[in-house]
Amino acid sequence: MKSDYSFTTNQLLGLCSLCFLVPALRLFPASAAELAGRACSLAAPAALPLLLAYVYFLSRLMQGAGNGKGLGELCLDCLGPGPGKGLLFLFALWYVLYGAFVLRTGADRLITTVYPYASPRFFVVTTGLLSLLAALCPARTLVRTAKLALPAVLGFLFLILIYSLFSINRYNLMPVGPQDLVPVLKASVSAVNVSVGVLYTSCFLAVKMGEQPLRFSPCALWLLFATVILTALNVAICGSFGPALTGRLAHPFFSLVRGTVFFKSVERVEALVVSLWLFPDFLVVGLVLFAGQYCLRLALGMEPAADGGKILSFQRGRWLIWLCGLGCILLGMFLAPSPSSMDFWSKKVIPWLNLGVAFLIVPLIYIVGKWRNRL
Repeated sequence: MKSDYSFTTNQLLGLCSLCFLVPALRLFPASAAELAGRACSLAAPAALPLLLAYVYFLSRLMQGAGNGKGLGELCLDCLGPGPGKGLLFLFALWYVLYGAFVLRTGADRLITTVYPYASPRFFVVTTGLLSLLAALCPARTLVRTAKLALPAVLGFLFLILIYSLFSINRYNLMPVGPQDLVPVLKASVSAVNVSVGVLYTSCFLAVKMGEQPLRFSPCALWLLFATVILTALNVAICGSFGPALTGRLAHPFFSLVRGTVFFKSVERVEALVVSLWLFPDFLVVGLVLFAGQYCLRLALGMEPAADGGKILSFQRGRWLIWLCGLGCILLGMFLAPSPSSMDFWSKKVIPWLNLGVAFLIVPLIYIVGKWRNRL
């Protein structure tokens, strides 16, 4: 029987859709254009086979866990109490770091596009406190918020992509030949990177679901949707700016928004679009705060479920939510203070940590669980 706080796979994938847009817009267009040049529009389809295989692996992993268990419980069941708790602490540290990074990049986007003389710390603190408020609510609150915000965000995204078709130069995307195969495969790593993080993180919410979590069929359809989004972004942005300029832009999508004119009269709508993109930032940080505090609860032997508590309550382990939230905010205030360090964190540190968790840590849980007959 479903509880008042449960949700379905399709509802969870709605949350994934918004959270996926944060790294997709920040990392993918520039990275794909820099690596694959004119052939960047092929990077997302080239990544699809590996992503489908990964989703199939996650569905089998969560099927072995059964209803009522998430990835956090699997760490303890498969690895045992000692190594399992150690890995849960590492997961919590990773999510605090990633949440701080999202807060910092969100602030950088606002400063670059709309508020050039503002302090990033103001935006880090404001968005961080809103995300902390969301994490203090039941997990289903994130899912419901995503359901409300998803039509507006996707509506603006598709509207901008459609209007950008009028500015595309086909010579920025063609010709493409066999010599582009290796660059496209390299660029496909970026497409994998922006998709897998939200998939394995959503496995921590599986404990709140009222059905078998992360079934393969709806997740595979979601991946097709994500591939279409990534391909359309590359076609619109690289087709408008060319691969050389796209690879140098810090926020290529919002640069595209700045130059888009609607109905031949409405222009300079980037402030509205950038403000709208606070919703995905808010949901991503709320999601990783939930996952981080949930890992700490399990590692410390506390009651994992704390839904329905008062927002300002510190009982039943809810102080861990505050700890993770304040950790994200404080780290985000001092992370990447210069453009060069921001570039280093965006292209080197966070993507490779994300891929390491996805393709080393999570499969390790599955391998050890199979070896110990725990799955």
